[in-house]
Amino acid sequence: MGALLYAMILGIIPGMIARKKGRSFLGWYIYGVLLFIIALPHSLIMKSRYQCPYCMSNIDPKAVVCPKCARDIGQEDNLLNEAE
Repeated sequence: MGALLYAMILGIIPGMIARKKGRSFLGWYIYGVLLFIIALPHSLIMKSRYQCPYCMSNIDPKAVVCPKCARDIGQEDNLLNEAE
């Protein structure tokens, strides 16, 4: 019983990381509960869904200017990145 509780708590970590990268929290939470030792590195190395269309660096989903290349991203470009 203690191991199940421990796994359920640890599953939150990959879920939170994945959510910040634009992925489903619930899906990654379940993945983390079942296979934490694989889900954690997987969530850390996966790319964000929110990328600058010019320099391909990871950006905040609400950003209008890329912090790396300082180019105007615009709302339409962000919506395209979210749809992919």
